[in-house]
Amino acid sequence: MRAGAIDRRRLLTAGAATLALTAMPRALGLPAAAAEAMPPKIVIGTLPANTEVTAYLGEIDYFKDEGLAVELLHGADAPAVMQALVGGSIPLGDISVAAAIVATARGLPLLHPALGAIGTPRHPVSRIMVRGDSPIVEVPQLKGKKLALDQRGTLEDLGLAALKKTHGLAREEIEIVLLPAASQPQALAQGQVDAIYALPPVDAIAERRFEARTLINTADFVPYIGYGTLAMRRDFVDAYPGAARKAMTAWLRFCRWIDDHADAARKVSCANLDIGEDLRATVRVAYFARNGLPVMPNLWHIYEMLAAGKALDAASDPGRLFEEAVIEPTRRITLPALDALGWDKDAVVQDMLRASYPLLAKPPEAYYAEWEKKQLAI
Repeated sequence: MRAGAIDRRRLLTAGAATLALTAMPRALGLPAAAAEAMPPKIVIGTLPANTEVTAYLGEIDYFKDEGLAVELLHGADAPAVMQALVGGSIPLGDISVAAAIVATARGLPLLHPALGAIGTPRHPVSRIMVRGDSPIVEVPQLKGKKLALDQRGTLEDLGLAALKKTHGLAREEIEIVLLPAASQPQALAQGQVDAIYALPPVDAIAERRFEARTLINTADFVPYIGYGTLAMRRDFVDAYPGAARKAMTAWLRFCRWIDDHADAARKVSCANLDIGEDLRATVRVAYFARNGLPVMPNLWHIYEMLAAGKALDAASDPGRLFEEAVIEPTRRITLPALDALGWDKDAVVQDMLRASYPLLAKPPEAYYAEWEKKQLAI
C-alpha cells in the first residue's frame, strides 16, 4: 500500500503539461458550465491501498445511488494517478493529502475539499517493525540502523521528522533503504535491513508470515494523520458543479458505511486489493471522517512535514494556497452536500481537532476553518 508517494520530477513534468493547457474544459472534453449538467461517465483515479475510499466500492455503490456512472482508473503508484489527474485525462482522484498539497503548491488546478481515511491511536495505520528476535526495543536504538521505506515523499518518510521532537531521534540519524513494499518483510527476516516502515497489508504479512513485531505505531508519535482526499480538477467542478456535489455526497456516505460496517468493509477492500484469506482478519483499517471535512490542523501539519522533508519548497503564502484549494471549494462543494445529507457527531475528529501536532508552531485552534467549531459543538 502506498499512502501518498510523491515523485517530484514526474509531478513537475505532469504539472508543466497541465499548465500549458489553454482551455481546461476542452482538455477534458467538458461542455460549457451548466448547473444541472451531468457527465455520462466520471473516471476516478485510485491506488491499491485500503486508505482509499474507492477501495470499498463493491455491491455498495453510493456513486451509482447518486446517479453517477463511475469508472475507476487503477494506478500502479501515486505519480501515475497524479499524472493522469493533472494532465487532464481524468477529473477526480482518490489521492493522498500530501500529494494534493504538493500539486496545488505547484500551481496545478486541483481542489481537495475532503478528508477520508485517518490514522488514530485507536485506528493505527502504519508502523515501524523489527524482527521478533531483534535487540531493538526502543526507538532511539534505530540510530545508525537501516530502515526500509517504500518511497521517498510518503507520509511515513515525512513523518520521521516528528521523531526528533517525540523520541530524540533525527531522521538524518537513520539510514534509509528504499525497498518495494512487497519485498520488505522478507528483507527484514533475512537481516538485509534492521527495521521496516510498513503499511497495510505489508505489516500484516510481516507479522503473520515472518514473525516481525511492532516497535512503534505512527500514531504513537503523530497521533492523528489524515491520509486521503477526493481531489477534483477545477475545470470539472466549474463545468459540473452538481456532479461534483453528488460525488462528494457519495464520498461522505462511503466514509460512514466503512465506519459503521467494519467487518463488511474489510472484506470488500481485501477482495478488491487481492489480500490473502489468511491475512484479512488482521489487516488494519483506518478510521474515516464521518463528515468528510478537511481538518485544517492536519493539512497545516502535513505541509510542515513536506517542508521539513524537503519534498516541497516553502510557499510564500500557504494560507492563500489553502484558501483557494481547500477552504473555498469546501464551502462550494462539501458543505452543501453535507447540509443535504445531515451532519454526524464525530468524536474521533473532535479529538483530532484538539490533538497534538509535533511540527505545528501554534495550537491546533489557530488553524481552524469555520466548520471546525461546528464539528466540535455537535
